[in-house]
Amino acid sequence: MHTINAVQLIRMATSPSSNSMLGAEIEFGSAMFYVYVGISCFLVIFAGIMSGLTLGLMSLGLVELEILQRSGTPVEKEQAAIIFPVVQKQHQLLVTLLLCNAASMEALPIYLDKIFNQVVAIVLSVTFVLFFGECVQDMDWL
Repeated sequence: MHTINAVQLIRMATSPSSNSMLGAEIEFGSAMFYVYVGISCFLVIFAGIMSGLTLGLMSLGLVELEILQRSGTPVEKEQAAIIFPVVQKQHQLLVTLLLCNAASMEALPIYLDKIFNQVVAIVLSVTFVLFFGECVQDMDWL
């Protein structure tokens, strides 16, 4: 049996040559590189927004919104009246937010794979999902 040389594997993963299967497909600095970076940034921000909306909107109770519509300040009454029809259909809201979040997080490694090698794309994708999808939304200082 042949042993795998770890140094050769790392060189192959980080090699910019075109014959490496793990190399990036789009050259750094080209117009398409910046298009893919922009799409990747949009997907990360969109997934973070969907994750935050899931946490925020699903925590609203229908009874609390009805109470605010009846006995809140005029601004609270207006805001509760606007958000009530959205939150009233909780199952549709949850499915929509989760599908949007999942679609953006599944598309992210596809775009990152075009501008980075596969190993870096997977590490960046997992890091972005963890940080923006889970950590940032739970921070109190934002």
